[in-house]
Amino acid sequence: MSASTPPMKPADSGATRPLSWAERIEKRQERASRSNGVVRWMKRAGRSLKGFLRIRAVTSVEGVRYRERSGVSLRRALGDTGSGVKEYRVRFLSGSERSLMKIRATRSRIYHDLMCDPRTLVYEQVIGQIRPGARVFELGCGTGAGSEMLSREVGPSGGVVSINRDGEAVRFARQRYPLENTGFELGWIETLAGEIDGAFDGFFAVNPMRAAADDPARSRAMGEIWRVVRPGGLLVFACSSAEHAEPAIGRMQAIGCERLRMLEPGACAGWVAAVGFKPGKESQDRGTKGGAGADDDGRSR
Repeated sequence: MSASTPPMKPADSGATRPLSWAERIEKRQERASRSNGVVRWMKRAGRSLKGFLRIRAVTSVEGVRYRERSGVSLRRALGDTGSGVKEYRVRFLSGSERSLMKIRATRSRIYHDLMCDPRTLVYEQVIGQIRPGARVFELGCGTGAGSEMLSREVGPSGGVVSINRDGEAVRFARQRYPLENTGFELGWIETLAGEIDGAFDGFFAVNPMRAAADDPARSRAMGEIWRVVRPGGLLVFACSSAEHAEPAIGRMQAIGCERLRMLEPGACAGWVAAVGFKPGKESQDRGTKGGAGADDDGRSR
């Protein structure tokens, strides 16, 4: 070999050898890992900066403004590893009873403007059975989103009595949904004592047996509900878990609800719900004219 001739590179040198499929995959994963690391760092830096500057996200729904009081997202706060509480400062429309309010969203205190309230999904499936001018009692109204649905259905000539044991939820509902035909009150089953027999055309109850620890208390609660619903009236029970549903729906069966049926849990965000009718002429007429969801002339909605 001449001294001026450059040495040849080995045939297996990596400088020019094309990468194998496995090597390309490995390099792509390395680039993605570096990119994800940068993204995570930027997110952490952004959260830190927001915390330092006290910048809080604001959500506006129909003129109602929700300002976060912490930088933790709602999903993270209410997740399995979260604190279970997310606080907001709420500014209502001008002219309401109060212009500002602090609220604490939890896994059981659901604000429909911020997350889906399963009540609304249950009500959507049965609300067609409520006629204009009807009187409806709602036990466990939460923060009022379902009450607004009932209020629209009964119209100006009807009325809705919405009851809840949670004072914050009731105060919020009064300001968020200032409805002329709906009253939000603090209380529970004992509130029914002042109502006359057959006072309501429909009864919507969420976890109605949750506060009744034993069979006598549950029987008394169901007896009061049954008493205030007129013959032929609608009963809807919705429960956030099967544990709460078993005693409630079991008593609907035992007490004699007609045309009792379960709603699909998938359409109720996992809640367990049932609908039935108190025996009476109108209930029989509805069964003859097409069943649940039928109009007066028997046509399906």
